[in-house]
Amino acid sequence: MVKRSLLSDTRLAILESGFGLGGWIPRAISATALPPQIPVADRDRYWMSKALLEAMEAVGLSSPNPSVGAVLVHGDKVLSQASTQVYGSFHAEAMALLSAKSAGFDVKTAECYVTLEPCGGLGGKQAPCADALIASGIGRVIIAAEDPHQKAGGLGTRKLRDASVAIARALTNEANAWHFPFLAYQQKQKPIVIGKWAQTLDGHLADDHDKSQWISGPRSRAYTHWLRQKYDAIMVGINTVLHDQPRLTARDSAWPRARDPQKIIFDPKARLATASSEVLNNLFEATSSGGPLVYWCTEAGTMALPASLEVYRDRLVLVPTVREGNWDELFQSLSNEHQKRYGFELQSILIEGGSQLLTLLMRADQLDACHIFVRAGVLGGTRNRIGRLERGENPTRDLMERDDYRLLATAQIDDDVLIETVSRKYDFWK
Repeated sequence: MVKRSLLSDTRLAILESGFGLGGWIPRAISATALPPQIPVADRDRYWMSKALLEAMEAVGLSSPNPSVGAVLVHGDKVLSQASTQVYGSFHAEAMALLSAKSAGFDVKTAECYVTLEPCGGLGGKQAPCADALIASGIGRVIIAAEDPHQKAGGLGTRKLRDASVAIARALTNEANAWHFPFLAYQQKQKPIVIGKWAQTLDGHLADDHDKSQWISGPRSRAYTHWLRQKYDAIMVGINTVLHDQPRLTARDSAWPRARDPQKIIFDPKARLATASSEVLNNLFEATSSGGPLVYWCTEAGTMALPASLEVYRDRLVLVPTVREGNWDELFQSLSNEHQKRYGFELQSILIEGGSQLLTLLMRADQLDACHIFVRAGVLGGTRNRIGRLERGENPTRDLMERDDYRLLATAQIDDDVLIETVSRKYDFWK
Protein backbone atom coordinates (compact mmCIF):
# COMPACT_ATOMS: atom_id res chain seq x y z
CA MET A 1 0.00 0.00 0.00
CA VAL A 2 1.41 3.41 -0.95
CA LYS A 3 1.42 5.84 1.94
CA ARG A 4 -0.25 9.12 1.07
CA SER A 5 2.05 12.11 1.24
CA LEU A 6 1.28 14.63 3.96
CA LEU A 7 1.79 17.51 1.56
CA SER A 8 0.99 17.98 -2.08
CA ASP A 9 4.02 18.13 -4.41
CA THR A 10 2.73 20.96 -6.58
CA ARG A 11 4.37 24.35 -6.16
CA LEU A 12 1.66 27.01 -6.27
CA ALA A 13 3.47 29.93 -4.64
CA ILE A 14 6.83 31.62 -4.16
CA LEU A 15 8.42 29.11 -1.80
CA GLU A 16 9.60 25.63 -2.68
CA SER A 17 6.92 23.03 -2.00
CA GLY A 18 6.75 22.14 1.69
CA PHE A 19 8.30 25.37 3.01
CA GLY A 20 6.28 28.07 4.74
CA LEU A 21 6.37 30.75 7.41
CA GLY A 22 6.73 27.98 9.98
CA GLY A 23 9.79 26.50 8.25
CA TRP A 24 9.72 23.03 6.69
CA ILE A 25 6.03 22.34 7.29
CA PRO A 26 6.26 18.53 7.68
CA ARG A 27 8.88 19.04 10.41
CA ALA A 28 6.71 21.64 12.11
CA ILE A 29 3.91 19.05 12.26
CA SER A 30 6.02 16.06 13.29
CA ALA A 31 9.57 15.76 14.65
CA THR A 32 9.99 12.48 12.71
CA ALA A 33 9.05 13.91 9.30
CA LEU A 34 11.35 13.33 6.33
CA PRO A 35 13.63 16.26 5.38
CA PRO A 36 13.29 18.17 2.10
CA GLN A 37 14.13 15.95 -0.86
CA ILE A 38 16.77 18.19 -2.44
CA PRO A 39 19.34 16.35 -4.62
CA VAL A 40 22.81 16.16 -3.07
CA ALA A 41 24.18 17.35 -6.40
CA ASP A 42 22.46 20.69 -5.77
CA ARG A 43 25.05 21.21 -3.10
CA ASP A 44 24.37 24.66 -1.63
CA ARG A 45 20.61 24.21 -1.54
CA TYR A 46 21.00 20.73 -0.04
CA TRP A 47 23.16 21.87 2.87
CA MET A 48 21.18 25.05 3.43
CA SER A 49 18.05 22.95 3.85
CA LYS A 50 19.92 21.17 6.67
CA ALA A 51 20.72 24.53 8.23
CA LEU A 52 17.05 25.54 8.05
CA LEU A 53 16.02 22.32 9.77
CA GLU A 54 18.63 23.04 12.44
CA ALA A 55 17.21 26.56 12.88
CA MET A 56 13.83 25.02 13.67
CA GLU A 57 15.39 23.35 16.73
CA ALA A 58 15.60 26.81 18.33
CA VAL A 59 11.91 27.64 17.84
CA GLY A 60 10.65 29.64 20.81
CA LEU A 61 14.05 29.35 22.52
CA SER A 62 16.15 32.19 21.14
CA SER A 63 13.66 35.09 21.25
CA PRO A 64 14.16 38.03 20.92
CA ASN A 65 17.08 36.83 18.79
CA PRO A 66 16.12 35.08 15.55
CA SER A 67 16.24 31.28 15.45
CA VAL A 68 19.29 30.78 13.22
CA GLY A 69 20.74 27.47 12.06
CA ALA A 70 24.35 26.78 11.03
CA VAL A 71 26.02 23.72 9.52
CA LEU A 72 29.79 23.31 9.12
CA VAL A 73 30.71 21.07 6.18
CA HIS A 74 34.02 19.81 4.79
CA GLY A 75 33.55 18.03 1.49
CA ASP A 76 30.55 15.79 2.08
CA LYS A 77 31.12 15.50 5.82
CA VAL A 78 29.20 17.42 8.48
CA LEU A 79 31.64 18.68 11.10
CA SER A 80 28.98 20.19 13.34
CA GLN A 81 25.57 21.82 13.31
CA ALA A 82 23.92 24.13 15.80
CA SER A 83 21.13 26.64 16.34
CA THR A 84 20.90 29.89 18.30
CA GLN A 85 20.80 29.29 22.03
CA VAL A 86 18.74 31.03 24.68
CA TYR A 87 18.91 34.85 24.64
CA GLY A 88 22.30 36.05 25.86
CA SER A 89 24.07 32.78 25.02
CA PHE A 90 25.82 31.55 21.85
CA HIS A 91 24.65 32.34 18.35
CA ALA A 92 24.37 29.47 15.86
CA GLU A 93 27.72 30.04 14.12
CA ALA A 94 29.66 30.33 17.38
CA MET A 95 27.94 27.23 18.75
CA ALA A 96 28.77 25.25 15.60
CA LEU A 97 32.43 26.34 15.74
CA LEU A 98 32.64 25.39 19.41
CA SER A 99 31.07 21.97 18.73
CA ALA A 100 33.49 21.28 15.86
CA LYS A 101 36.47 22.26 18.00
CA SER A 102 35.26 20.09 20.88
CA ALA A 103 35.04 17.13 18.46
CA GLY A 104 38.62 17.73 17.34
CA PHE A 105 37.80 18.98 13.83
CA ASP A 106 39.90 21.54 11.98
CA VAL A 107 37.49 23.89 10.21
CA LYS A 108 40.10 25.59 8.02
CA THR A 109 38.91 25.55 4.39
CA ALA A 110 35.53 24.20 5.57
CA GLU A 111 32.21 25.79 4.59
CA CYS A 112 29.60 27.30 6.89
CA TYR A 113 25.95 27.27 5.84
CA VAL A 114 23.98 29.77 7.92
CA THR A 115 20.35 30.83 7.58
CA LEU A 116 20.95 34.51 8.46
CA GLU A 117 23.87 36.82 7.77
CA PRO A 118 26.49 36.44 10.55
CA CYS A 119 26.44 39.38 12.95
CA GLY A 120 29.25 41.88 12.56
CA GLY A 121 29.22 43.51 15.99
CA LEU A 122 27.75 46.76 17.34
CA GLY A 123 27.14 45.96 20.98
CA GLY A 124 25.53 42.53 21.04
CA LYS A 125 25.70 40.21 24.03
CA GLN A 126 28.05 37.88 22.12
CA ALA A 127 31.26 38.46 20.17
CA PRO A 128 30.60 39.03 16.44
CA CYS A 129 30.05 35.75 14.60
CA ALA A 130 31.73 37.14 11.47
CA ASP A 131 34.92 37.68 13.50
CA ALA A 132 34.75 34.14 14.88
CA LEU A 133 34.34 32.68 11.39
CA ILE A 134 37.27 34.68 10.07
CA ALA A 135 39.48 33.68 12.99
CA SER A 136 38.62 30.01 12.42
CA GLY A 137 40.07 30.09 8.91
CA ILE A 138 36.76 29.09 7.33
CA GLY A 139 37.03 29.03 3.54
CA ARG A 140 33.48 29.81 2.41
CA VAL A 141 30.26 31.08 3.98
CA ILE A 142 26.87 30.44 2.37
CA ILE A 143 24.16 32.80 3.63
CA ALA A 144 20.43 32.43 3.11
CA ALA A 145 18.87 35.67 4.46
CA GLU A 146 20.41 39.11 4.81
CA ASP A 147 20.28 40.96 8.14
CA PRO A 148 18.01 44.01 7.65
CA HIS A 149 19.12 45.77 10.85
CA GLN A 150 19.52 49.50 10.18
CA LYS A 151 22.99 49.62 11.78
CA ALA A 152 24.27 46.04 11.58
CA GLY A 153 22.85 44.88 8.25
CA GLY A 154 25.61 44.03 5.77
CA LEU A 155 28.40 44.51 8.31
CA GLY A 156 29.05 40.79 8.77
CA THR A 157 29.15 40.15 5.04
CA ARG A 158 31.53 43.06 4.49
CA LYS A 159 33.87 41.76 7.18
CA LEU A 160 33.93 38.31 5.59
CA ARG A 161 34.61 39.70 2.12
CA ASP A 162 37.35 41.99 3.43
CA ALA A 163 38.98 38.90 4.94
CA SER A 164 38.80 37.17 1.52
CA VAL A 165 36.19 34.66 2.67
CA ALA A 166 34.06 33.53 -0.29
CA ILE A 167 30.33 34.34 0.00
CA ALA A 168 27.40 32.62 -1.69
CA ARG A 169 23.58 32.54 -1.36
CA ALA A 170 21.08 29.67 -1.18
CA LEU A 171 17.36 29.18 -0.31
CA THR A 172 16.94 32.90 0.34
CA ASN A 173 13.15 32.93 -0.10
CA GLU A 174 12.67 30.00 2.28
CA ALA A 175 14.98 31.51 4.91
CA ASN A 176 13.24 34.89 4.63
CA ALA A 177 9.97 33.11 5.36
CA TRP A 178 11.40 31.35 8.41
CA HIS A 179 12.99 34.57 9.72
CA PHE A 180 9.99 36.73 8.79
CA PRO A 181 9.15 37.84 12.39
CA PHE A 182 12.69 39.14 12.87
CA LEU A 183 13.02 40.66 9.40
CA ALA A 184 9.63 42.36 9.44
CA TYR A 185 10.11 43.69 12.96
CA GLN A 186 13.36 45.34 11.89
CA GLN A 187 11.49 47.07 9.06
CA LYS A 188 8.35 47.96 11.01
CA GLN A 189 9.99 48.75 14.38
CA LYS A 190 6.87 47.68 16.25
CA PRO A 191 5.15 44.33 16.80
CA ILE A 192 4.20 42.53 13.61
CA VAL A 193 0.68 41.11 13.51
CA ILE A 194 -0.10 37.75 11.91
CA GLY A 195 -3.65 36.51 11.33
CA LYS A 196 -4.52 32.84 11.64
CA TRP A 197 -7.89 31.27 11.03
CA ALA A 198 -9.57 28.11 9.81
CA GLN A 199 -12.60 28.35 7.55
CA THR A 200 -14.93 26.14 5.58
CA LEU A 201 -15.27 26.16 1.81
CA ASP A 202 -18.21 28.55 2.19
CA GLY A 203 -16.12 30.96 4.24
CA HIS A 204 -17.28 30.38 7.83
CA LEU A 205 -14.91 30.56 10.82
CA ALA A 206 -17.56 29.27 13.23
CA ASP A 207 -21.17 28.20 13.22
CA ASP A 208 -24.00 30.58 14.02
CA HIS A 209 -23.74 29.52 17.68
CA ASP A 210 -20.13 30.84 17.75
CA LYS A 211 -18.55 27.40 18.00
CA SER A 212 -15.33 26.97 16.00
CA GLN A 213 -13.82 23.80 17.50
CA TRP A 214 -12.79 22.16 15.30
CA ILE A 215 -12.94 23.29 11.69
CA SER A 216 -9.42 22.17 10.74
CA GLY A 217 -7.96 18.71 11.26
CA PRO A 218 -5.49 17.57 13.95
CA ARG A 219 -2.38 17.96 11.79
CA SER A 220 -3.33 21.52 10.92
CA ARG A 221 -3.83 22.20 14.63
CA ALA A 222 -0.39 20.75 15.35
CA TYR A 223 1.09 23.23 12.88
CA THR A 224 -0.87 26.04 14.56
CA HIS A 225 0.58 25.08 17.93
CA TRP A 226 4.07 25.12 16.43
CA LEU A 227 3.36 28.68 15.28
CA ARG A 228 2.15 29.57 18.76
CA GLN A 229 5.63 29.03 20.16
CA LYS A 230 7.31 30.60 17.12
CA TYR A 231 5.50 33.91 17.72
CA ASP A 232 5.82 35.85 20.98
CA ALA A 233 2.13 36.21 21.81
CA ILE A 234 -1.32 35.04 20.80
CA MET A 235 -4.32 37.38 20.78
CA VAL A 236 -8.02 36.53 20.67
CA GLY A 237 -11.27 38.43 21.16
CA ILE A 238 -13.47 37.96 24.18
CA ASN A 239 -16.14 36.07 22.19
CA THR A 240 -13.58 33.38 21.37
CA VAL A 241 -12.64 33.13 25.06
CA LEU A 242 -16.23 32.83 26.28
CA HIS A 243 -17.52 30.42 23.60
CA ASP A 244 -14.49 28.21 22.88
CA GLN A 245 -12.88 28.24 26.33
CA PRO A 246 -9.41 28.09 24.74
CA ARG A 247 -6.17 27.29 26.57
CA LEU A 248 -4.00 29.13 24.02
CA THR A 249 -0.97 26.93 24.63
CA ALA A 250 1.47 25.09 22.36
CA ARG A 251 0.56 21.71 23.90
CA ASP A 252 0.15 19.87 20.56
CA SER A 253 3.28 21.32 18.94
CA ALA A 254 5.95 19.00 17.63
CA TRP A 255 9.08 18.84 19.74
CA PRO A 256 11.12 20.72 20.79
CA ARG A 257 8.69 22.48 23.11
CA ALA A 258 10.45 25.64 24.27
CA ARG A 259 7.61 27.91 25.39
CA ASP A 260 3.96 28.78 25.49
CA PRO A 261 3.01 32.20 24.12
CA GLN A 262 1.97 35.27 26.03
CA LYS A 263 -1.84 35.52 25.96
CA ILE A 264 -3.67 38.71 24.96
CA ILE A 265 -7.43 39.14 25.35
CA PHE A 266 -9.13 41.95 23.45
CA ASP A 267 -12.14 42.78 25.62
CA PRO A 268 -13.21 46.46 25.42
CA LYS A 269 -16.32 45.97 27.58
CA ALA A 270 -14.64 43.96 30.36
CA ARG A 271 -16.74 40.85 29.80
CA LEU A 272 -13.96 38.61 31.08
CA ALA A 273 -15.08 39.53 34.60
CA THR A 274 -18.30 37.55 33.96
CA ALA A 275 -16.53 34.39 32.73
CA SER A 276 -17.10 31.05 34.43
CA SER A 277 -14.41 29.39 36.51
CA GLU A 278 -13.94 26.78 33.75
CA VAL A 279 -13.27 29.49 31.16
CA LEU A 280 -10.80 31.24 33.46
CA ASN A 281 -9.01 28.05 34.47
CA ASN A 282 -8.44 27.19 30.81
CA LEU A 283 -7.32 30.71 29.99
CA PHE A 284 -4.78 30.89 32.80
CA GLU A 285 -3.37 27.41 32.16
CA ALA A 286 0.44 27.42 31.77
CA THR A 287 0.73 30.99 33.05
CA SER A 288 2.77 32.04 36.09
CA SER A 289 4.17 35.15 37.72
CA GLY A 290 7.54 34.44 36.08
CA GLY A 291 6.30 32.91 32.83
CA PRO A 292 3.64 33.65 30.21
CA LEU A 293 1.01 36.12 31.36
CA VAL A 294 -2.48 37.13 30.29
CA TYR A 295 -2.66 40.70 28.96
CA TRP A 296 -6.24 41.98 29.32
CA CYS A 297 -7.00 44.80 26.88
CA THR A 298 -10.09 46.43 28.32
CA GLU A 299 -11.75 49.71 29.17
CA ALA A 300 -11.57 48.51 32.77
CA GLY A 301 -7.78 48.69 32.54
CA THR A 302 -7.60 51.82 34.68
CA MET A 303 -10.01 50.49 37.32
CA ALA A 304 -9.59 48.16 40.27
CA LEU A 305 -9.36 44.47 39.39
CA PRO A 306 -12.81 42.80 39.48
CA ALA A 307 -13.30 40.40 42.40
CA SER A 308 -13.73 37.41 40.06
CA LEU A 309 -10.21 37.94 38.73
CA GLU A 310 -8.44 38.81 41.97
CA VAL A 311 -7.05 35.28 42.37
CA TYR A 312 -5.18 35.73 39.07
CA ARG A 313 -3.62 39.07 40.02
CA ASP A 314 0.00 37.90 39.67
CA ARG A 315 -0.69 36.45 36.20
CA LEU A 316 -2.90 39.21 34.75
CA VAL A 317 -1.73 42.50 33.23
CA LEU A 318 -4.36 45.16 32.59
CA VAL A 319 -3.78 47.15 29.40
CA PRO A 320 -6.30 49.93 28.78
CA THR A 321 -7.83 49.93 25.32
CA VAL A 322 -7.13 53.08 23.36
CA ARG A 323 -9.01 55.31 20.99
CA GLU A 324 -11.14 53.35 18.56
CA GLY A 325 -9.14 52.12 15.63
CA ASN A 326 -5.75 53.16 17.03
CA TRP A 327 -4.24 49.69 16.87
CA ASP A 328 -0.67 50.93 16.63
CA GLU A 329 -1.02 52.55 20.05
CA LEU A 330 -2.49 49.38 21.56
CA PHE A 331 0.23 47.12 20.17
CA GLN A 332 2.91 49.55 21.35
CA SER A 333 1.37 49.55 24.84
CA LEU A 334 1.51 45.76 24.87
CA SER A 335 5.14 45.83 23.79
CA ASN A 336 5.97 48.38 26.51
CA GLU A 337 4.37 46.18 29.17
CA HIS A 338 6.32 43.19 27.86
CA GLN A 339 9.55 45.20 27.87
CA LYS A 340 9.04 46.21 31.51
CA ARG A 341 8.64 42.60 32.62
CA TYR A 342 11.11 40.72 30.44
CA GLY A 343 13.67 43.29 29.35
CA PHE A 344 13.07 43.02 25.60
CA GLU A 345 10.42 43.98 23.09
CA LEU A 346 7.35 42.06 21.97
CA GLN A 347 8.14 41.38 18.31
CA SER A 348 5.22 39.31 17.01
CA ILE A 349 1.54 38.71 17.82
CA LEU A 350 -0.52 35.86 16.34
CA ILE A 351 -4.22 36.75 16.02
CA GLU A 352 -6.35 33.60 16.26
CA GLY A 353 -9.81 35.06 16.19
CA GLY A 354 -12.58 35.50 16.14
CA SER A 355 -13.90 36.76 12.88
CA GLN A 356 -14.82 40.19 14.27
CA LEU A 357 -11.34 40.93 15.62
CA LEU A 358 -9.68 39.65 12.46
CA THR A 359 -12.01 41.75 10.30
CA LEU A 360 -11.27 44.92 12.29
CA LEU A 361 -7.53 44.35 11.95
CA MET A 362 -7.77 43.48 8.27
CA ARG A 363 -9.79 46.62 7.52
CA ALA A 364 -7.19 48.70 9.37
CA ASP A 365 -4.40 47.13 7.27
CA GLN A 366 -2.80 45.68 10.41
CA LEU A 367 -2.24 42.10 9.28
CA ASP A 368 1.37 41.68 8.15
CA ALA A 369 0.88 38.02 7.24
CA CYS A 370 -1.81 35.34 7.38
CA HIS A 371 -2.02 31.58 7.96
CA ILE A 372 -5.35 30.39 6.52
CA PHE A 373 -6.60 26.81 6.74
CA VAL A 374 -9.43 26.01 4.33
CA ARG A 375 -11.36 22.88 5.25
CA ALA A 376 -13.01 20.85 2.51
CA GLY A 377 -16.41 21.14 4.16
CA VAL A 378 -19.55 23.29 4.03
CA LEU A 379 -21.17 24.76 7.13
CA GLY A 380 -23.82 27.25 6.08
CA GLY A 381 -25.15 30.05 8.25
CA THR A 382 -25.01 33.82 8.12
CA ARG A 383 -22.44 34.84 10.77
CA ASN A 384 -18.73 34.55 11.58
CA ARG A 385 -17.20 35.36 8.24
CA ILE A 386 -14.02 37.34 7.52
CA GLY A 387 -14.76 40.82 6.18
CA ARG A 388 -18.22 41.15 7.73
CA LEU A 389 -18.97 42.92 11.01
CA GLU A 390 -22.15 41.91 12.82
CA ARG A 391 -22.50 45.41 14.27
CA GLY A 392 -21.38 48.26 12.10
CA GLU A 393 -20.96 49.12 8.47
CA ASN A 394 -19.91 46.56 5.89
CA PRO A 395 -18.68 48.61 2.95
CA THR A 396 -17.43 47.04 -0.24
CA ARG A 397 -14.75 48.15 -2.66
CA ASP A 398 -14.60 48.13 -6.40
CA LEU A 399 -13.09 44.81 -7.48
CA MET A 400 -9.99 46.48 -8.93
CA GLU A 401 -9.39 48.45 -5.69
CA ARG A 402 -9.08 45.39 -3.49
CA ASP A 403 -6.07 44.84 -1.24
CA ASP A 404 -4.05 41.84 -2.40
CA TYR A 405 -1.54 39.96 -0.27
CA ARG A 406 1.47 38.20 -1.70
CA LEU A 407 0.85 34.44 -1.97
CA LEU A 408 3.87 32.96 -0.23
CA ALA A 409 3.13 29.26 0.36
CA THR A 410 0.45 26.63 -0.12
CA ALA A 411 0.24 23.07 1.16
CA GLN A 412 -2.28 20.29 1.47
CA ILE A 413 -2.51 18.92 5.02
CA ASP A 414 -4.90 15.97 4.92
CA ASP A 415 -8.32 17.48 4.11
CA ASP A 416 -7.18 21.06 4.73
CA VAL A 417 -5.45 23.46 2.35
CA LEU A 418 -2.99 25.82 4.02
CA ILE A 419 -2.55 29.23 2.41
CA GLU A 420 0.12 31.60 3.73
CA THR A 421 0.17 35.22 2.60
CA VAL A 422 2.32 38.26 3.37
CA SER A 423 1.57 41.97 3.09
CA ARG A 424 3.04 43.54 -0.03
CA LYS A 425 4.75 46.21 2.05
CA TYR A 426 7.48 43.65 2.69
CA ASP A 427 9.75 43.08 -0.32
CA PHE A 428 11.84 40.15 0.95
CA TRP A 429 10.53 38.09 -1.98
CA LYS A 430 11.32 39.41 -5.42
